[in-house]
Amino acid sequence: MWWMYLLIGVIVLIIIAVGILFYLRNIKQNDVTKEKQRLEAVLQLPFNLELEKLNAFNLNGEAKDLYDNLDLRWNETLNENKIQAEFNITEADAKLAKFSFGDSNESRESAKSHVDTIESTYDNLSNEIKTFMSRTELSDEKYEESGVLLREANRDVLANGHQFGDSRKPLEALIASYEPELKKYKDLVNEGNYLTAANHIDEVHEDLIVLKRNMEEIPTLIKEVQKDLPTQFQEIRYGCRDLKLDGYDLEHIKVDSKLSTLRSELNLIEPKIAKLELDEARDDLDDINEKLDEMYDLIEHEVEAKIKYDSMKDQITDQLFKAKATNFTLRTEMDYIKNQFYINEGEFQTIHKYEQKIERLVAMYSDIQTESDKNTTRYSKITDNLDHIQEEVERINSDQTDIEDYLQSIKEDEKEAIENTNFIDDKKEEVMHALASSNLVEIPEKFVVMKNELDIEVDEIDRYLERRPMNVQYIKEKVNKAVKLLNEFEQDAYEIIHDSELTEQIIQYANRYRKDDESLDMEIKEAVRLFNEGRYKRALELSTNALDRVDEEGLQRIINYYENN
Repeated sequence: MWWMYLLIGVIVLIIIAVGILFYLRNIKQNDVTKEKQRLEAVLQLPFNLELEKLNAFNLNGEAKDLYDNLDLRWNETLNENKIQAEFNITEADAKLAKFSFGDSNESRESAKSHVDTIESTYDNLSNEIKTFMSRTELSDEKYEESGVLLREANRDVLANGHQFGDSRKPLEALIASYEPELKKYKDLVNEGNYLTAANHIDEVHEDLIVLKRNMEEIPTLIKEVQKDLPTQFQEIRYGCRDLKLDGYDLEHIKVDSKLSTLRSELNLIEPKIAKLELDEARDDLDDINEKLDEMYDLIEHEVEAKIKYDSMKDQITDQLFKAKATNFTLRTEMDYIKNQFYINEGEFQTIHKYEQKIERLVAMYSDIQTESDKNTTRYSKITDNLDHIQEEVERINSDQTDIEDYLQSIKEDEKEAIENTNFIDDKKEEVMHALASSNLVEIPEKFVVMKNELDIEVDEIDRYLERRPMNVQYIKEKVNKAVKLLNEFEQDAYEIIHDSELTEQIIQYANRYRKDDESLDMEIKEAVRLFNEGRYKRALELSTNALDRVDEEGLQRIINYYENN
């Protein structure tokens, strides 16, 4: 019986496989059918209607060629690809009937490619028609605008001919030359040569726009040549004469020769305008204006230099006087100080070097004043030298001020050293007196030694203060060393006085508890012993701990009272 079940299973699988094959074929058949419907739709594209739009134009010449070319390209593309597409679709159907899906797909894709070619050709040819029509419409607009520009140019020449001077007749001739060019455009259109006509009107329209711009500019150019520039020439000439009368030296600018050359160049420009050589005329005018600007800049530089000289001369005079006076004072003071104090030899050399440099600057400034007193002066050259003098004298004054401060500091350092030495001497005696009058059993040897060291330092400083020349820097170092020793001496001394006095008060207060507290009595006895041996810090620690154990508040009252009184 098992073979029956196996047979049934095989039959079921065959039925399923056949069903799948038919299902796939139906799907592929739908794709082929869609491509067939798409071909039918493409074959109905109304290219003839697009082509009929050209009938509105003169179908001669270029327009006829365009019409025929478009019609031929469409028919060739349509016929060739239609046949191939129909063949591929039929072939795809046949292969599907045989369940040859792969081959059917190749045929369908080929049919699709041919249909796409028909469709893209339709779009491209339709766009060419639209482009042609737009180009022609634009050309007609430019033709109308060109006619307006030509009439306006004629009217402007007739109404304002005097503004154009000698260029009037050439302008009239040029304007008249465009009338046949406009007629030529119409002739080309009537012949159906629309593309040639479009290129032609583009050039004519652009030329008329340039003509309009040039006609607007010609009066301005003539005015600049005939009036503006000659007026500027006169202003520069007379202005420079007035400046020379005021003492300015302008020979280096060569005003007269340059103006003569510019006038000759200017005389050549008007004939170029008359010949409508406007680009060359503009370039020549720009060149003349640039040269005039250079002259104005040079003249303005001289005027500004005179203003600068007038504003600087008094200031530089004061600075030179200050530098010279300060240098003399420093040299005099150093002659005195060098016998009193040790000074670096470089400072002496610097002062003498500045003396020579100041003399050279004074001589240079004297030459400048002599030059400025002449009938004519080139102030730009003077101010360059003034800038140099000012820069140098400012630096010298700054350096000499630093040297003045240095010399003053030496004197102040000497005075400070004397005051500090006296302070050290007085302070050590004050500290020793405090130690001697305190409750110390005896003055510890440490303080006697420190006082002797201070005595030696003070004596040595006094000896150095009497020496000539005095080395102030060395004395300052000695004083600083002595001050540090004094601070240590004072701090240690008052610290031991503090410990001894506070210890004594604590022991006296603790005596009231000694009879009843044997342990405290023992500790106080030990504190007294340490006190008598001069070990005050340890005595303070021991007595403080003993009293703190029995009367903490009493201990704190003693400490507060001592610290605050």
